[in-house]
Amino acid sequence: MSIFLRIWGAFAIVLLMGAYITVSSLQQQVKPSVKKAIEDTLADNANLLSVLLVDDIKQQRLTQPEFNQKIKTVLARQLQAHIWDYQKSTISQQLYITDDKGIVLFDSRGVAVGQDYSQWNDVYLTLQGRYGVRTTRSNLQDENSSVMYVAAPIKDGQRIIGVVTLSKEGKVMQPFIQKAQQDMVKRGVIVAVIALLLSALVAWWLRHAIYLVAQYALSLAPQQRQPLHFWAANELNQLVAAINKMRQELEGKRYIENYVHTLTHELKSPLTAIKASAELLQDELSSKQRMQFSTNITQQTDKLQLLIERLLLLARLEQQQHLQTQPVDLSVLVNKVIEQKQPQIQQRQIHLLNDLAHSVMVMGEAFWLEQAISNVLDNAIEFTPQGKRITVKLSQHQQQVTLIIENQGQAIPDYALPRVFERYYSLPRPDSQHKSTGLGLTLVQEVMALHQGQVSIHNNDDGVSVALIFVHR
Repeated sequence: MSIFLRIWGAFAIVLLMGAYITVSSLQQQVKPSVKKAIEDTLADNANLLSVLLVDDIKQQRLTQPEFNQKIKTVLARQLQAHIWDYQKSTISQQLYITDDKGIVLFDSRGVAVGQDYSQWNDVYLTLQGRYGVRTTRSNLQDENSSVMYVAAPIKDGQRIIGVVTLSKEGKVMQPFIQKAQQDMVKRGVIVAVIALLLSALVAWWLRHAIYLVAQYALSLAPQQRQPLHFWAANELNQLVAAINKMRQELEGKRYIENYVHTLTHELKSPLTAIKASAELLQDELSSKQRMQFSTNITQQTDKLQLLIERLLLLARLEQQQHLQTQPVDLSVLVNKVIEQKQPQIQQRQIHLLNDLAHSVMVMGEAFWLEQAISNVLDNAIEFTPQGKRITVKLSQHQQQVTLIIENQGQAIPDYALPRVFERYYSLPRPDSQHKSTGLGLTLVQEVMALHQGQVSIHNNDDGVSVALIFVHR
């Protein structure tokens, strides 16, 4: 089961259980609430009637046909009351009146006149000066047959001379109760559906966020992507930060392991040569042989020193996540590097053609750009035979700046072209069989990647051409 279904299912179960419990609880509160409202109304009406009936009791009018007819006329009155969505057409109340002994003097239903109601709670409590109310079922087995009775005292001064009781059948309240319960269920269902949709949206967002974090973790590579950031989701941001930290630690570990392994491999050859030359120098040798082995030790030591310097420089570059960029005049920087290489150029009697556009600006870090240009020019000098030519061209076209360094000489073999930027891969120099550290072009590629540019190398008619391309963004 997918995490989306798990999260949404958990949301749905909790939500539906909560909605069911809440709606059921509210429905159970509907009936008491309606009864309370009805009782409040009956109490008001009973007390109003009690004041109006004082003279009728004192004058003994309750037994006269005129009084009975008046009450019947009132109770039979047709109404046109539109109460919310309920149409009320008749009066649903009944009443009876007792004397101060609890004997029924008048009954709107005409069935209880003369009966003793002094023991019914409504009359009994009212005659004692307390609030009189009762609910009685006409059918003990039927809950809906209950009738609510609310009484009020009829007073002559401070003396209770009678009791008036108003009654209302429970079935009259039932439509209001059912309507309220039905509305509750409908609204509960609507709220539940909306909440389920919102919870599905939240679950999908969580699933999508987790998917993005997983893809981010799978696709991470040095300088490949900016860290993900989720709005109002600190836990996910902490997870991304933890993945980043873990990646950096793992990369650092792999980086060290790789460097230790490759450095050991690269150091083995010159160290072996130095050891062999040192052992031979312990024997009786001619001056020429001693000079030869001493020169070999010096050359191998220089190679070791250059290898270590290049490795340290490359390690520093690869650990640098961001550049401290500023405008750099590339034409000035290229001229500076050429000036530094003049001794080697003159020693090899190389002709250098300088075709630089004036004041070509790029955004970058001058130190690393100088290292990249220096490495490319070193390669060009080493692979250019004595008396041949190196051409340096710098041009700008719209947003693109291109630096091309071409040298006459032997072309790069086809099998080597795809591998020239690999770490430690190197070809023998034309004037000797020794190889370089194999780190120069690797460093150039790293520098260009850090500057959002690219480097390419290919053979031309006279030799080899290396292009450094910068794009302004």
